[in-house]
Amino acid sequence: MNIVQVIQTGDGAMANHVSRLARQLRLAGHDVLVAADADVIDNHDVGESIVIPSRLAGTQVRLLKRLIRRSDVVHAHGSNGGLLAATLLTERRRPAFVVSWHARPGLGRSLLSATSPNGFGVRIADAVSGTSPDLVDIARQVGAKQTWLSYVPSPRVPGLLDTPRLAPDEQRALRARLLAGLPAVASPGRDIDPAKPMVLTVSSLIPRKNVLAVLEAATALRDEVTWVLIGRGDMSIDDQLRLGAISSRAPLVLAGERSDVDDWLAAADVFALPSVWESRPLAVQEAMAAQVPVIATRTGGIPDLLEDAGILFDVDDVGAMVDGVRTLLGNPRLSASLTEAARQRIADQPRSPEIAQLWLSRYTMLVAARGETARD
Repeated sequence: MNIVQVIQTGDGAMANHVSRLARQLRLAGHDVLVAADADVIDNHDVGESIVIPSRLAGTQVRLLKRLIRRSDVVHAHGSNGGLLAATLLTERRRPAFVVSWHARPGLGRSLLSATSPNGFGVRIADAVSGTSPDLVDIARQVGAKQTWLSYVPSPRVPGLLDTPRLAPDEQRALRARLLAGLPAVASPGRDIDPAKPMVLTVSSLIPRKNVLAVLEAATALRDEVTWVLIGRGDMSIDDQLRLGAISSRAPLVLAGERSDVDDWLAAADVFALPSVWESRPLAVQEAMAAQVPVIATRTGGIPDLLEDAGILFDVDDVGAMVDGVRTLLGNPRLSASLTEAARQRIADQPRSPEIAQLWLSRYTMLVAARGETARD
């Protein structure tokens, strides 16, 4: 089968997923071309590829159209990728076409309209998949012909599942070693006590992630925990966190981007995520696999992932987040029950090779249906 994967500028998780999917499809014996933004191609191992030019004109676009129209399947990722592919595939005799949404189109809390440009891409597609149930519902509302729920698993989950949880004294020693390895500027609010329980958040510093709620929660828990935030992004958000920690004396550690997240998970007592919206966050999957009790917002695909295996709270309800952290730290039996349920749930989710096989079966179905349409 000749398959074209289309992805314009998107987050790293989406690009990494496309890279893994393309690799698995090639291992299964199929020809895969990734058409992507230059930044995606430069920073991700996508294999055979063609750059999508910043302006849709010229020889390169004509080549892109020809390659796409001669394929058996075009699989576009993200709303922008779906719209681009749709503009190149408007004629009746065309390949099978599927769009995958990895994030909510438009602004964090807004819906597409059926008349929006991205709505056009959805209506042209033979099928639309979403990485969370709410995305699937939106696709149906906009007019998708058929819809699927498609999970994107973290590639780090298998290794975390195979790593035993540390004993309490080993965990405390690791936490002390990790905190000691950070520069003093990482904890602007106050000196950090490694003996206190540690709450961990792994998140980009962007508005949708709502990390300023972490500052509020850490301030409320200033005498009870150490709160570590791993991630980078918007420098204005970083500045707000630092200034807020200084003024409130919050026990907040701004660890920046780290390559040793698995160690920080091993050292953590609670994992917390206050995002405005998420599909199926990789960081939560990894915390579940690492047997760290999770508290996260009731939004997007998080309830589907975490229901009955963690604590959920409403977006922007910092008080509920604080209460949830206290509950997890103060009730070891509940924490153990939730982490065991979470570990089992994440162990049962499909992994990259199984997901590639699922997509191949979907492609085969769409190609067959497209052939019948062409004969009519």
